[in-house]
Amino acid sequence: MKVLILNRRCVKNSQKGGAEIYTYQIAKGLVEIGWTVEWFSSMESGLLPEEFIDGIKFIRKGNEFTTHFYGLLYALKKEKDWLIIDEFNGIGYFGFLFKKSILLIHQIYGEFWIQEFGILGNLFKFLEKLLLWFYRNRLTITVSNSTLEDLKKLGFINIKIVPNGLEIEPLENLPKKNKNFTMIYLGRLKKTKNPEDAILTFLEVKKQIQDAKLNIVGTGPLENYLRDKYSSVEGVNFYGYVDELKKYELLKESHVLLIPSIREGWGQVVIQANAVGTIVVGYNVPGLRDSILDGKTGYLVNNVKEMIDKVIFLSKNRDIYEKMQYEALKWAKNFSWEKTKQEFIKILRELK
Repeated sequence: MKVLILNRRCVKNSQKGGAEIYTYQIAKGLVEIGWTVEWFSSMESGLLPEEFIDGIKFIRKGNEFTTHFYGLLYALKKEKDWLIIDEFNGIGYFGFLFKKSILLIHQIYGEFWIQEFGILGNLFKFLEKLLLWFYRNRLTITVSNSTLEDLKKLGFINIKIVPNGLEIEPLENLPKKNKNFTMIYLGRLKKTKNPEDAILTFLEVKKQIQDAKLNIVGTGPLENYLRDKYSSVEGVNFYGYVDELKKYELLKESHVLLIPSIREGWGQVVIQANAVGTIVVGYNVPGLRDSILDGKTGYLVNNVKEMIDKVIFLSKNRDIYEKMQYEALKWAKNFSWEKTKQEFIKILRELK
């Protein structure tokens, strides 16, 4: 089979996230079984218009908005035997125009639009739902039950869940944590992720645990603001971008991962943290409700105050903390990219 993936970002994009990592793993899996795979995305400075990576042909054109129209034109030139995988990130590539196409969607943006654009965001929120309406009869693959339920409300009738995978084997035994109680924020530094809520949590926890630490890992539009405001605070460490090895090293030595996002597709970093025995405290929002087993592998909270309370509770109750660590390791063993690839490929093979 020949497959064209349409995604606004490629795996080399500086702003790639869990969606691109997921797509990359699926694309590699398709190449491994002998299928032809092309991935059309936006262009970014420093990248090539075309290149092959792991047998996947990457084509890049346009910015993150215009790429949807360039991608549509590119898809229209393909022969009818090509399968189109239209990856919807706030806007799609109009894959509903093609008979042989499916939709891949990690999350509905919803509140994201309001957070990023204020009142104007209501218009984008409406347009997102309007565009999705045209896909409602298409086979749709998503990563969590939260998104599945969101799609059902929009009239979708054929939805399959293929959850995210994991690139490492979960630890067999509990790891040694930092001597100082350590929290970590790992993700994009942008409004929809609420990174400052993680810092506010730390500041309150530090009043009771004076030698506590907070490691902030990631980059984004809020980075300069946060560095200017908090880099002089004792215990706060900004790491910026780190590679996979360093990421897991920091997760492994941390006691608690804080995720104050307003919404997630799934929360890939949750399972990554669980795999190295780190408990997660995250906001009770779509996506995180799926990846965090509340009270078992971590806690779901509604605001900063509740996040503070749960972190302090974990720091003071070692027996409960260790029990949750074992549950987190057990939970993480349910996920692997090999399993994800096989489930995704099985669905594609069943297409008529």
